[in-house]
Amino acid sequence: MASFRDIKRRIGGIRSTQQITRAMKMVAAARLRRAEEAILALRPYSARLDQLCARFLQDAIGTEHPFFREGEGRGIAVLVVCSDSGLCGAYNNRVVQTAMDLFAGRRGETRCVVAVGSRSIGPLTRAGLNITRSYSDIFNPVHFDVGQAIAEDLKSLFLREDVDEALMVFTEFFSPMRQVVTTRRLLPCPPDLIHKDVAEHYAEPVPEGLKVEPELPAEPGENVYVYEPDYESIGQELLAHNIAVQVYRALLEAQASEHGARMVAMDNATENAEDMINELTLRMNRVRQESITEEILDVVGGAGALG
Repeated sequence: MASFRDIKRRIGGIRSTQQITRAMKMVAAARLRRAEEAILALRPYSARLDQLCARFLQDAIGTEHPFFREGEGRGIAVLVVCSDSGLCGAYNNRVVQTAMDLFAGRRGETRCVVAVGSRSIGPLTRAGLNITRSYSDIFNPVHFDVGQAIAEDLKSLFLREDVDEALMVFTEFFSPMRQVVTTRRLLPCPPDLIHKDVAEHYAEPVPEGLKVEPELPAEPGENVYVYEPDYESIGQELLAHNIAVQVYRALLEAQASEHGARMVAMDNATENAEDMINELTLRMNRVRQESITEEILDVVGGAGALG
Protein backbone atom coordinates (compact mmCIF):
# COMPACT_ATOMS: atom_id res chain seq x y z
CA MET A 1 0.00 0.00 0.00
CA ALA A 2 1.29 3.46 -0.87
CA SER A 3 2.57 5.56 2.00
CA PHE A 4 1.12 8.86 3.15
CA ARG A 5 4.07 10.75 1.60
CA ASP A 6 3.74 8.96 -1.76
CA ILE A 7 0.03 9.78 -2.04
CA LYS A 8 0.64 13.41 -1.08
CA ARG A 9 3.36 13.69 -3.72
CA ARG A 10 1.03 12.20 -6.33
CA ILE A 11 -1.71 14.68 -5.44
CA GLY A 12 0.77 17.51 -5.92
CA GLY A 13 1.68 16.22 -9.39
CA ILE A 14 -1.97 15.95 -10.41
CA ARG A 15 -2.66 19.49 -9.19
CA SER A 16 0.19 20.76 -11.37
CA THR A 17 -1.23 18.94 -14.39
CA GLN A 18 -4.68 20.31 -13.57
CA GLN A 19 -3.34 23.86 -13.65
CA ILE A 20 -1.90 23.21 -17.12
CA THR A 21 -5.14 21.72 -18.48
CA ARG A 22 -7.17 24.59 -17.02
CA ALA A 23 -4.85 27.14 -18.66
CA MET A 24 -5.00 25.28 -22.01
CA LYS A 25 -8.80 25.30 -21.81
CA MET A 26 -8.80 29.08 -21.33
CA VAL A 27 -6.40 29.58 -24.26
CA ALA A 28 -8.50 27.32 -26.50
CA ALA A 29 -11.66 29.22 -25.52
CA ALA A 30 -10.06 32.57 -26.44
CA ARG A 31 -8.82 31.24 -29.78
CA LEU A 32 -12.19 29.61 -30.46
CA ARG A 33 -13.94 32.95 -30.07
CA ARG A 34 -11.74 34.53 -32.74
CA ALA A 35 -12.07 31.48 -35.02
CA GLU A 36 -15.87 31.58 -34.69
CA GLU A 37 -15.92 35.24 -35.67
CA ALA A 38 -13.85 34.48 -38.77
CA ILE A 39 -15.99 31.57 -39.96
CA LEU A 40 -19.29 33.33 -39.24
CA ALA A 41 -18.08 36.27 -41.31
CA LEU A 42 -17.15 34.05 -44.27
CA ARG A 43 -20.16 31.71 -44.36
CA PRO A 44 -22.67 34.18 -45.89
CA TYR A 45 -20.18 35.15 -48.62
CA SER A 46 -19.37 31.51 -49.32
CA ALA A 47 -23.06 30.60 -49.55
CA ARG A 48 -23.86 33.50 -51.91
CA LEU A 49 -20.90 32.62 -54.10
CA ASP A 50 -22.10 29.02 -54.21
CA GLN A 51 -25.52 30.20 -55.32
CA LEU A 52 -23.98 32.38 -58.03
CA CYS A 53 -21.87 29.47 -59.26
CA ALA A 54 -24.92 27.23 -59.24
CA ARG A 55 -26.68 29.69 -61.54
CA PHE A 56 -23.63 29.95 -63.78
CA LEU A 57 -23.37 26.16 -64.02
CA GLN A 58 -27.04 25.99 -64.88
CA ASP A 59 -26.41 28.38 -67.77
CA ALA A 60 -23.31 26.39 -68.73
CA ILE A 61 -25.16 23.20 -69.64
CA GLY A 62 -23.87 21.94 -72.96
CA THR A 63 -20.67 24.01 -72.87
CA GLU A 64 -17.12 22.74 -72.69
CA HIS A 65 -15.10 23.65 -69.62
CA PRO A 66 -12.02 21.94 -68.11
CA PHE A 67 -13.64 21.89 -64.67
CA PHE A 68 -16.57 19.86 -66.02
CA ARG A 69 -14.50 16.85 -67.12
CA GLU A 70 -15.94 13.64 -65.73
CA GLY A 71 -13.76 10.84 -64.38
CA GLU A 72 -12.31 7.88 -66.25
CA GLY A 73 -11.02 5.87 -63.31
CA ARG A 74 -7.58 7.50 -63.04
CA GLY A 75 -7.80 8.22 -59.31
CA ILE A 76 -8.60 10.85 -56.70
CA ALA A 77 -6.85 13.66 -54.88
CA VAL A 78 -7.95 14.38 -51.33
CA LEU A 79 -7.27 17.42 -49.19
CA VAL A 80 -7.01 16.20 -45.57
CA VAL A 81 -7.23 18.97 -42.96
CA CYS A 82 -5.95 18.12 -39.45
CA SER A 83 -4.24 20.12 -36.72
CA ASP A 84 -0.59 20.86 -35.99
CA SER A 85 -0.82 19.84 -32.32
CA GLY A 86 -2.60 17.22 -30.27
CA LEU A 87 -4.52 17.24 -26.98
CA CYS A 88 -7.81 17.72 -28.82
CA GLY A 89 -9.48 14.37 -28.25
CA ALA A 90 -10.35 12.24 -31.27
CA TYR A 91 -10.42 15.24 -33.63
CA ASN A 92 -7.46 14.20 -35.84
CA ASN A 93 -8.19 10.46 -35.71
CA ARG A 94 -11.71 10.91 -37.09
CA VAL A 95 -10.47 13.02 -40.02
CA VAL A 96 -7.68 10.58 -40.92
CA GLN A 97 -10.00 7.58 -40.65
CA THR A 98 -12.53 9.22 -42.98
CA ALA A 99 -9.76 9.85 -45.53
CA MET A 100 -8.59 6.23 -45.21
CA ASP A 101 -12.12 5.03 -45.94
CA LEU A 102 -12.17 7.09 -49.15
CA PHE A 103 -8.99 5.40 -50.38
CA ALA A 104 -9.93 1.90 -49.20
CA GLY A 105 -11.65 0.79 -52.40
CA ARG A 106 -9.31 2.48 -54.90
CA ARG A 107 -6.13 0.44 -54.62
CA GLY A 108 -5.45 0.29 -58.36
CA GLU A 109 -5.91 4.02 -58.94
CA THR A 110 -3.78 7.08 -58.30
CA ARG A 111 -4.24 8.27 -54.73
CA CYS A 112 -2.85 11.74 -54.07
CA VAL A 113 -3.03 13.55 -50.76
CA VAL A 114 -2.62 17.23 -49.97
CA ALA A 115 -2.05 17.15 -46.21
CA VAL A 116 -2.74 20.13 -43.96
CA GLY A 117 -1.51 19.93 -40.38
CA SER A 118 1.47 17.95 -39.12
CA ARG A 119 -0.84 15.48 -37.34
CA SER A 120 -2.08 14.17 -40.68
CA ILE A 121 1.30 13.50 -42.27
CA GLY A 122 2.44 10.58 -40.09
CA PRO A 123 -0.66 8.35 -40.31
CA LEU A 124 -1.13 8.97 -44.03
CA THR A 125 2.52 8.22 -44.78
CA ARG A 126 2.42 4.99 -42.78
CA ALA A 127 -0.65 3.99 -44.80
CA GLY A 128 1.46 4.18 -47.99
CA LEU A 129 -0.37 7.14 -49.51
CA ASN A 130 1.32 9.57 -51.87
CA ILE A 131 1.52 12.97 -50.15
CA THR A 132 2.08 15.37 -53.03
CA ARG A 133 2.14 18.48 -50.85
CA SER A 134 1.97 19.18 -47.12
CA TYR A 135 1.26 22.34 -45.17
CA SER A 136 1.93 23.02 -41.49
CA ASP A 137 1.83 26.01 -39.15
CA ILE A 138 -0.85 27.73 -41.22
CA PHE A 139 -3.42 28.21 -38.46
CA ASN A 140 -3.90 31.01 -35.93
CA PRO A 141 -4.79 32.80 -38.11
CA VAL A 142 -5.55 31.24 -41.50
CA HIS A 143 -4.79 33.48 -44.49
CA PHE A 144 -6.67 33.38 -47.78
CA ASP A 145 -3.38 33.10 -49.69
CA VAL A 146 -2.89 29.65 -48.18
CA GLY A 147 -6.34 28.58 -49.33
CA GLN A 148 -5.52 29.80 -52.84
CA ALA A 149 -2.23 27.88 -52.88
CA ILE A 150 -3.93 24.65 -51.77
CA ALA A 151 -6.68 25.15 -54.36
CA GLU A 152 -4.01 25.57 -57.04
CA ASP A 153 -2.43 22.26 -56.00
CA LEU A 154 -5.75 20.44 -56.37
CA LYS A 155 -6.61 22.15 -59.67
CA SER A 156 -3.17 21.34 -61.05
CA LEU A 157 -3.60 17.62 -60.29
CA PHE A 158 -7.05 17.66 -61.90
CA LEU A 159 -6.20 19.70 -65.01
CA ARG A 160 -3.08 17.61 -65.69
CA GLU A 161 -5.45 14.63 -65.67
CA ASP A 162 -3.43 12.90 -62.95
CA VAL A 163 -6.73 12.37 -61.11
CA ASP A 164 -10.41 12.53 -62.05
CA GLU A 165 -11.76 13.82 -58.77
CA ALA A 166 -10.68 16.25 -56.06
CA LEU A 167 -12.23 16.02 -52.59
CA MET A 168 -11.87 17.71 -49.23
CA VAL A 169 -12.02 15.99 -45.83
CA PHE A 170 -12.32 18.43 -42.95
CA THR A 171 -14.29 18.99 -39.77
CA GLU A 172 -17.28 21.28 -39.97
CA PHE A 173 -17.85 23.41 -36.87
CA PHE A 174 -21.30 23.69 -35.28
CA SER A 175 -20.51 24.22 -31.59
CA PRO A 176 -17.70 23.41 -29.11
CA MET A 177 -19.54 20.16 -28.37
CA ARG A 178 -20.33 19.24 -31.98
CA GLN A 179 -17.94 19.03 -34.91
CA VAL A 180 -18.79 16.84 -37.89
CA VAL A 181 -16.22 15.31 -40.25
CA THR A 182 -17.33 16.29 -43.76
CA THR A 183 -16.35 15.09 -47.23
CA ARG A 184 -16.96 17.58 -50.03
CA ARG A 185 -16.27 17.33 -53.75
CA LEU A 186 -14.43 20.23 -55.38
CA LEU A 187 -13.72 18.91 -58.88
CA PRO A 188 -15.22 18.18 -61.30
CA CYS A 189 -18.14 20.59 -60.91
CA PRO A 190 -20.76 19.59 -63.50
CA PRO A 191 -23.89 21.72 -63.82
CA ASP A 192 -25.97 19.39 -61.67
CA LEU A 193 -23.43 19.29 -58.83
CA ILE A 194 -22.75 22.36 -56.72
CA HIS A 195 -22.71 22.82 -52.99
CA LYS A 196 -26.43 23.54 -52.78
CA ASP A 197 -26.62 21.85 -49.41
CA VAL A 198 -24.08 24.31 -48.05
CA ALA A 199 -25.88 27.28 -49.56
CA GLU A 200 -29.19 26.16 -48.07
CA HIS A 201 -27.59 25.31 -44.71
CA TYR A 202 -25.99 28.72 -44.29
CA ALA A 203 -28.56 30.79 -46.17
CA GLU A 204 -29.50 33.90 -44.23
CA PRO A 205 -33.13 33.82 -43.00
CA VAL A 206 -35.51 36.43 -44.32
CA PRO A 207 -36.20 39.04 -41.60
CA GLU A 208 -39.71 38.90 -40.21
CA GLY A 209 -42.09 41.27 -41.95
CA LEU A 210 -39.88 41.62 -45.05
CA LYS A 211 -41.59 40.62 -48.29
CA VAL A 212 -39.35 39.03 -50.89
CA GLU A 213 -40.49 39.15 -54.50
CA PRO A 214 -40.04 35.84 -56.38
CA GLU A 215 -37.58 35.74 -59.23
CA LEU A 216 -39.07 36.24 -62.65
CA PRO A 217 -38.76 33.09 -64.76
CA ALA A 218 -36.48 33.36 -67.73
CA GLU A 219 -37.87 33.05 -71.21
CA PRO A 220 -36.79 29.96 -73.18
CA GLY A 221 -33.28 30.50 -74.44
CA GLU A 222 -32.86 33.71 -72.45
CA ASN A 223 -30.34 34.11 -69.61
CA VAL A 224 -31.11 36.17 -66.54
CA TYR A 225 -27.45 37.16 -66.24
CA VAL A 226 -25.42 38.95 -68.89
CA TYR A 227 -21.73 38.04 -68.65
CA GLU A 228 -19.12 40.71 -69.37
CA PRO A 229 -16.53 40.75 -70.87
CA ASP A 230 -17.38 37.23 -72.08
CA TYR A 231 -18.93 34.03 -70.79
CA GLU A 232 -15.78 31.87 -70.88
CA SER A 233 -13.42 34.22 -69.02
CA ILE A 234 -16.01 35.04 -66.34
CA GLY A 235 -16.70 31.35 -65.85
CA GLN A 236 -13.02 30.51 -65.56
CA GLU A 237 -12.41 33.16 -62.90
CA LEU A 238 -15.66 32.57 -61.05
CA LEU A 239 -15.26 28.81 -60.69
CA ALA A 240 -11.57 29.09 -59.80
CA HIS A 241 -12.31 31.71 -57.15
CA ASN A 242 -15.14 29.61 -55.73
CA ILE A 243 -12.83 26.62 -55.34
CA ALA A 244 -10.31 28.78 -53.45
CA VAL A 245 -13.05 30.17 -51.21
CA GLN A 246 -14.34 26.68 -50.43
CA VAL A 247 -10.84 25.53 -49.46
CA TYR A 248 -10.37 28.64 -47.33
CA ARG A 249 -13.72 28.02 -45.62
CA ALA A 250 -12.71 24.41 -44.92
CA LEU A 251 -9.53 25.66 -43.22
CA LEU A 252 -11.51 28.10 -41.07
CA GLU A 253 -14.04 25.40 -40.18
CA ALA A 254 -11.18 23.07 -39.19
CA GLN A 255 -9.50 25.79 -37.12
CA ALA A 256 -12.68 26.46 -35.13
CA SER A 257 -13.33 22.72 -34.74
CA GLU A 258 -9.82 22.12 -33.43
CA HIS A 259 -10.13 24.79 -30.74
CA GLY A 260 -13.60 23.58 -29.80
CA ALA A 261 -12.42 19.97 -29.51
CA ARG A 262 -9.37 21.02 -27.48
CA MET A 263 -11.45 23.17 -25.14
CA VAL A 264 -13.80 20.25 -24.43
CA ALA A 265 -10.89 17.80 -24.04
CA MET A 266 -9.08 20.06 -21.58
CA ASP A 267 -12.29 20.67 -19.64
CA ASN A 268 -12.79 16.92 -19.31
CA ALA A 269 -9.15 16.48 -18.28
CA THR A 270 -9.52 19.16 -15.59
CA GLU A 271 -12.64 17.49 -14.19
CA ASN A 272 -10.97 14.07 -14.24
CA ALA A 273 -7.98 15.50 -12.37
CA GLU A 274 -10.33 16.90 -9.72
CA ASP A 275 -11.95 13.48 -9.32
CA MET A 276 -8.54 11.84 -8.94
CA ILE A 277 -7.50 14.42 -6.35
CA ASN A 278 -10.65 13.78 -4.32
CA GLU A 279 -10.15 10.02 -4.47
CA LEU A 280 -6.47 10.26 -3.49
CA THR A 281 -7.31 12.67 -0.67
CA LEU A 282 -9.73 10.12 0.82
CA ARG A 283 -7.07 7.42 0.47
CA MET A 284 -4.45 9.69 2.07
CA ASN A 285 -6.75 10.43 5.02
CA ARG A 286 -7.44 6.71 5.44
CA VAL A 287 -3.70 5.93 5.45
CA ARG A 288 -3.07 8.70 7.99
CA GLN A 289 -5.90 7.44 10.20
CA GLU A 290 -4.52 3.91 10.07
CA SER A 291 -1.08 5.21 10.99
CA ILE A 292 -2.46 7.10 13.98
CA THR A 293 -4.45 4.06 15.10
CA GLU A 294 -1.35 1.87 14.91
CA GLU A 295 0.63 4.36 16.99
CA ILE A 296 -2.14 4.47 19.64
CA LEU A 297 -2.24 0.66 19.79
CA ASP A 298 1.54 0.58 20.22
CA VAL A 299 1.34 3.06 23.11
CA VAL A 300 -1.50 1.14 24.79
CA GLY A 301 0.30 -2.16 24.29
CA GLY A 302 3.52 -0.74 25.75
CA ALA A 303 1.68 0.70 28.75
CA GLY A 304 0.00 -2.67 29.37
CA ALA A 305 3.38 -4.44 29.26
CA LEU A 306 4.84 -2.04 31.83
CA GLY A 307 1.84 -2.42 34.13
